[in-house]
Amino acid sequence: MTDRSLRPVRAVVRAAVYCRISLARFGDTLKVDDQELLCRKVAAQRGWTVPGGLVFKDNSRSAWQRRRRRPGWDLLLAAVERRELDAIVVYHGDRLIRQPWDLEVLLRLADEQGIRLASPTGERDLDNADDRYILRIEAAQACRESDNTSRRLRSHFERQAERGLVRLGGRGGRAYGFEPDGITHRADDVEVITEVADRVLAHEPIGAICRDLADRGVTTPAGNPWDHGSLKKLMLRPRLAGLVARSGQIVGPAAWDPILDRSVWESVCTVLEGKAGDYAYATNARRHLLSGIALCGTCDQPVAIRHNTRSPHLLAYGCINPACGKKAHRAARYLDPYVQGAVVELLADDRIRDRLATPVTRDLLGELRRLEARKEAVLESAAAAAAESDVDAQTEADLLRVTVRKLNSRIAELRADVARARTPHALDGLWGINYDDFTALPLHRRRAAVTTAMRVTLLPSGRRGPGFDPSTVLLTERV
Repeated sequence: MTDRSLRPVRAVVRAAVYCRISLARFGDTLKVDDQELLCRKVAAQRGWTVPGGLVFKDNSRSAWQRRRRRPGWDLLLAAVERRELDAIVVYHGDRLIRQPWDLEVLLRLADEQGIRLASPTGERDLDNADDRYILRIEAAQACRESDNTSRRLRSHFERQAERGLVRLGGRGGRAYGFEPDGITHRADDVEVITEVADRVLAHEPIGAICRDLADRGVTTPAGNPWDHGSLKKLMLRPRLAGLVARSGQIVGPAAWDPILDRSVWESVCTVLEGKAGDYAYATNARRHLLSGIALCGTCDQPVAIRHNTRSPHLLAYGCINPACGKKAHRAARYLDPYVQGAVVELLADDRIRDRLATPVTRDLLGELRRLEARKEAVLESAAAAAAESDVDAQTEADLLRVTVRKLNSRIAELRADVARARTPHALDGLWGINYDDFTALPLHRRRAAVTTAMRVTLLPSGRRGPGFDPSTVLLTERV
């Protein structure tokens, strides 16, 4: 380090101003602007000038998170490295430095430049050994304060979650389905959520639901159209079922009323997470009942719709495999009613329905209710202990919170068992349906039922001409 007495004295001291605030809602710059005015006064009192390009601001930027980028801070360091400034003015030292590594980076770049660090509380010389020592102590103290604050906040939010409360506000805006208070339901949103849940359980593709919502002008709270990712994320949120989650785990009931019954929400999650049995619903919109479902009896490849060149209105399912020696070919106007009739007949069979039924056992539900009741009692005890000021009571409260976390883990396991037992099936709601009602269902619903109920194989046939021969179609039950 250079002796300060040997440095050339500058006639004009170029001072940089750095302003930062950890959280500014809605991009409000009022507080950092106030910091700038105060810093300019500090510079003026010392006779320093603040060039226009040496004011750096970080709005809503934490200095505690090491990986969090601070654009203003990075620009300040670059200016130091280019030797464009002689001093740095900040509102307070922790606005500039909140972690020891920040200070070390600044000291390394400012080495032998004689840069001064000033604030309303005093001035430091980055080249002076004593001032460096004091700055390192202050940085360590700021680091400890940030660590303590972070720990207190985590503990606070955990307690809030255990009581069924969540943090409101922030940058994400209001939660869809709720008013800005996060508690009151918004009627229009609730209708959409309920509708989407029904359509998901009916195995309608998410993409088709999104397109329909877009056509109707239904948007996200930010005014954007729903897409596959955003709609799926919405429907997977525990808050729809009146639940609070913390770190990806459900910790208990929420303070607000549920929009969806918990069993319905869990069934929706099962479908969206791809755990609805062997049936995988199609994501591409189809226009014909059996295209991609019925198979060629010769090559075992899915058939596609074929158009009659002489009669374009006459559609037929045909094999499109070039290597197939005996291509199957069936008229859609005959094959569709035949297959749908077979599915309706299968849906009238109570034996198949009973075979597919997976009721939730009473023992499972009984254990679940018992654990939830125990958790409520533990929460009440923890709240009472936390209200006491003595050390023993606080220790007891901490131990009770550990018990709550263990109970939450076991309850989550039981909930998963219940969800598996209630896994939605593509044939749910269709048992005993008549032919007219079945054919009136949306195409995606009928395709799902056919795919789940039976394998359709078109056998090669030498017979040509009008009419339909059922013996050339092999239907094999899947259920």
